[in-house]
Amino acid sequence: MYEMAAKYSDGFPCRRTDGLVAPVDSTSRDVVLVTGTTGSLGCHLLEAMVFSPDIARVYAFNRRARDGTALHARQAVALEERGIDSRILDLPKIVLLEGDLTKVNWGLSDDIFHEVQHSVTHIIHNAWPVNWVAKLSAFEPAIKSLRSLIDFALASPLPVAPRLLFTSSTCVLQRAPRDFSVPEGPVDPSLPLTNGYAEAKWVCEQIVYTAAAQTILDPIVVRVGQLSGGRVGAWAADEWIPAMVQSAPHVGGLPDDSRIVDFLPFDIGAAAMLDFLHAPRTIDTAHIVHPRGVSWHSIAATVASELGVPLISVEEWLRRLRALVASSSAQSHKSQTSQGVEKRHALPRLYALQLIPVYQNLLATLNTGRMAMGLPDVEITQTLRASPTLADPTLRDVGAEDVRAWLAYWRRVGKLERPKAQQYRL
Repeated sequence: MYEMAAKYSDGFPCRRTDGLVAPVDSTSRDVVLVTGTTGSLGCHLLEAMVFSPDIARVYAFNRRARDGTALHARQAVALEERGIDSRILDLPKIVLLEGDLTKVNWGLSDDIFHEVQHSVTHIIHNAWPVNWVAKLSAFEPAIKSLRSLIDFALASPLPVAPRLLFTSSTCVLQRAPRDFSVPEGPVDPSLPLTNGYAEAKWVCEQIVYTAAAQTILDPIVVRVGQLSGGRVGAWAADEWIPAMVQSAPHVGGLPDDSRIVDFLPFDIGAAAMLDFLHAPRTIDTAHIVHPRGVSWHSIAATVASELGVPLISVEEWLRRLRALVASSSAQSHKSQTSQGVEKRHALPRLYALQLIPVYQNLLATLNTGRMAMGLPDVEITQTLRASPTLADPTLRDVGAEDVRAWLAYWRRVGKLERPKAQQYRL
């Protein structure tokens, strides 16, 4: 981990002061390069920037699809799925780009790359592979992509180098002590991390902090907490909270906890992210979480009522989830030995089964601190100074209507079903 951080923090290019040019867009408004706009946060960032009067143009950069589907089609589907009008893609303000940040000129034509280089004033690096069980080495292309963006910013011919916002995650704080709120700043390197995903985010944070210390760049590490379904409830079913809910009818219960969760809807998180484009230079780290939060019990009680399941402890829920796997394996073995051939008893397609290591890590910090479900407790003093969105006293809390919208969305996309007739002995 330390070697990876050192590798991609070495030899930042010097910022040239000769040959600087005026931006292509002669107005004083921002031109933003944003990566990763087909996911939930990315879609809402795109929408927020389209309607921001302070932003003149948005370059939305994404990798090419493996199946060859054009970016415009993918982006339109992603927006509509989240209740966002895909017609915004027809506005001249948005320029969709497909490429690879690890390649020369990002795989773009010389003309397009020149245009981007001579106009971008801000960068939001939101693209990131979501894999909770992969090792650190699997994330090296993503780490290399961040370094590419830093080098791009330093090579900008504009009078002021573009500001970079790196979208990190509060998961890097998962094992932080629970007797105080974690400050907005670099993470103690002695702090244990839970998986390759968190390790890679930590590595990228160190690269950003080093770039800030060694160059003229003024980047911000934005640690995003748990974002939840927005206006239409859209929330990826394979994330850890949706996966927990999906499992509830199959294991016969949903975890309960009386403490606080600081969930924030995706659209609010996106609005807060834009606040940091012009945050004071004194801020190098921000935490995007709900400043008040609500009790997990209030959320869980609504889910349990809607699904007709009881609330149980996290430990009991995880025991039942493991038992579900063991029960299926035992039944498969029994069928094979009694009939001479294997007859598999297929498990239901539950995302929680792949996330058992993630839930086990949560248990390590579950019984300490004021936060529920093992969430880290983070400081937000600087964040609130820089974000009118999060500092707004009328900022709405996540409530029962939001929860019902999540459930309706998961049912609509076929990810939340009643258990089949077969019962599992747990």
